[in-house]
Amino acid sequence: MRQLRSHTRPFQTENGMSIHSLKNFSFGSFGFSIETRLNFCVWLALFLFFAFQFQEMHVCAEDEVAKKKNPSVTSPSQSLLIGIEGVYRSGHWTGIRRDDGQPIETVRTRDGDGVEVIYRQADRAHRNLWSYVIPGSEAAPLIVESSSLPPIKTRFPALGSPSLEPAMIPLSMPWVVAIGDALGIDQLNANKLLDRDASVAVSRPKTSAALPDSELGYCGVSLIVLSGSGQSILSDLSKEQQEAIISWVQSGGRALFAFGSSATDLFSKAPWLKRLVPLQKVELGKIDPSSLETFTSSQTPLEVFDGLLLPMQQGSTLLMGRTISRKSTPIAVEYNAGLGQVIVINADLEDPIFAKWPERMDFLKQIVGHIIDPSQELSGQKNRSTAYDDLAGQLRTTLDQFEIKKNYSFSFLSLIILAFLAFIGPLDFLLINRFLGKPILGWISLPVSAVGLCIFLVFESRPINNSNLQAGNNPQKAIPTSDSTTRDSDLVSEQQWNRLEVIDIDTTIKMGMTRSIHYLYSHESKITDMNIVPSQMMNEIGVLNGCQLTTPFGYPGESFGGIQIGIEDSRLPPYRVQFGDNRNETSMQGMPIASRSSKGFESRLQFKPSLTNQAPVTRRPGSELLQGKLTNPINVDILNGMLIYRNWTYLLPTRFPAGSEINSLDTLRQKNFRWQLSRQQALESSTETEPWNPADTTALDRISEMLLFHEAAGGTRYTNLKHAALSSLDLSHVLTDDRCILFGQLENAATKIDAQNGGDMSLQGRRQTFLRVIIPVKNVSMNR
Repeated sequence: MRQLRSHTRPFQTENGMSIHSLKNFSFGSFGFSIETRLNFCVWLALFLFFAFQFQEMHVCAEDEVAKKKNPSVTSPSQSLLIGIEGVYRSGHWTGIRRDDGQPIETVRTRDGDGVEVIYRQADRAHRNLWSYVIPGSEAAPLIVESSSLPPIKTRFPALGSPSLEPAMIPLSMPWVVAIGDALGIDQLNANKLLDRDASVAVSRPKTSAALPDSELGYCGVSLIVLSGSGQSILSDLSKEQQEAIISWVQSGGRALFAFGSSATDLFSKAPWLKRLVPLQKVELGKIDPSSLETFTSSQTPLEVFDGLLLPMQQGSTLLMGRTISRKSTPIAVEYNAGLGQVIVINADLEDPIFAKWPERMDFLKQIVGHIIDPSQELSGQKNRSTAYDDLAGQLRTTLDQFEIKKNYSFSFLSLIILAFLAFIGPLDFLLINRFLGKPILGWISLPVSAVGLCIFLVFESRPINNSNLQAGNNPQKAIPTSDSTTRDSDLVSEQQWNRLEVIDIDTTIKMGMTRSIHYLYSHESKITDMNIVPSQMMNEIGVLNGCQLTTPFGYPGESFGGIQIGIEDSRLPPYRVQFGDNRNETSMQGMPIASRSSKGFESRLQFKPSLTNQAPVTRRPGSELLQGKLTNPINVDILNGMLIYRNWTYLLPTRFPAGSEINSLDTLRQKNFRWQLSRQQALESSTETEPWNPADTTALDRISEMLLFHEAAGGTRYTNLKHAALSSLDLSHVLTDDRCILFGQLENAATKIDAQNGGDMSLQGRRQTFLRVIIPVKNVSMNR
């Protein structure tokens, strides 16, 4: 009997634990049973669920009470006029005004990172009806506040059909502002049978009050179309609205003028348009339409029409025709207006003669088809390893890499997590329970291991010392700004500043503009007042006399490699973008930077250049080459310079000193400009081109060159990337018969950070500063 009882006795382990007590067995470093832990997790999940539901009900109840107390807090979007006729782009300046005409004090929205930003307008003495903000995403929240008036709370329009309702338009869709008749552009590629909308978003303001009073309101517009039927609106524009259109075009915008017999009345009522078109006098003539019929291969004859006689000595002729008296006259001419472009057609295309002509749209597509109907289909490799499809995304990824920040691979972090789980799981059980036999020690081993791992990770996440970077072999990876000195070594070691600066100078209209993109990394969390100001070297190039804008940069989307999410960041405090007088100056105040993260922002400085020499370059008669002398017109040295004319480039010496002169361009080495950009080399019986790698984020200078001359390099056919987000940086259209570009790099920085709460922030980082000087080309007759 005793032997039988011994066989029925519960099985015991070596340390005395019975099989019936396994349900109370302590696993790992926890002293609770498995059932107890499961019950605790279930009750915790139920508690969090009901707490979240109660919070939502509480918030909804507060909103309902607020609506009853102040019904106008949540007003319909019709009480605000957003963009131009309800059309806007995400990440671009957007005009906002109240329909009751009251001025706006502050506008609240979200930037591209989801952080709340408050745009404070100028003082009341300089406050206008229009206010300007940058929506960070589609359907971003919008709160407009005015003094002595209830606030208006709404959202920006979502992505939709611009022809039917207010909507946000993507970068892939051209945006046209038609002052007058739309010339059929609003019906381009539309199909009623297939229920397909037009491929172009067209805004047609009915009154002059619908047009912005600042060039910021035209940010994101692809083309402005002016026709004779819009002379009533053009004549009613205020001086600020006139300057807005002129400044936008001269800063890189594009405009289409379709003036025929209406040109006489139009230029008399709106004489400010002559600043964009080089017309000495307005003269009309009878135009033979045969050239138009031949140009479009039309089978429908046109009648003789009254057209504007354009000069033949200026601009690039796109279509040459003749009058009924057999005199040659241009039909369509392309002019350079500063950094922008103006295309003039000497016919009223809204007249019944052209409105009934079936080939009117074919004619417009051949003239401005690269603007209103661009081919953005990417060729070649479709499944890239990059998340972006635009050059802006490649630039952002390049600037958002910092050498002082340690990078770890995903496999390394996975091994750390697996090792931690193994230590608090099986290893802890074998050590605490099997070896020591004291499960209560699990309450000590778990926090000790967790704290130890945190200390190890914090220690490994320290920034790399800048002195180690300066000792590297690649100086481009850590360029100290020569216009500043370091005051605090800790500040330099915990922050880094990467940037791309582009200085454009047009010697024909004495205008200069500096556009720069910045990424600032901070190892510790920081709140600072940020403002980009010209450096000492920039003050030698010109005198600041225009806008000085510092704004957030980047927004979620495929262009920058991000995704659109509905969650808005409420962890970081809101910051402010303060406008100055007449909206010519902005600064970011209280900008937060989370620990071990970066913030992107851009700046724009307009100045009047100080030129030492304004002599044009001479074109060789009967050739596409240049001749004569070339002088450095600015007060700084140009490094690795090139003189670009059409598709030819003249390679300058490594350093082109300020004020120095090259006696003869024939002594310089000439090269095909497209070959120069694509690194193409001529072999014995073939050519070899260096393919573009969209995933390369190391060569900042190479990416910058492609941003500045994307179309000249072949466009998407070469890079397999779009160029829409930062298309204003591309000056390929300036390379015409009467313009050339002096291009090169500068040794010193053009901008510096003015941190109003900490003085001049002298930070190191990767930097590229490029200079482009537009010089006129003089044609010399062969008979001279």
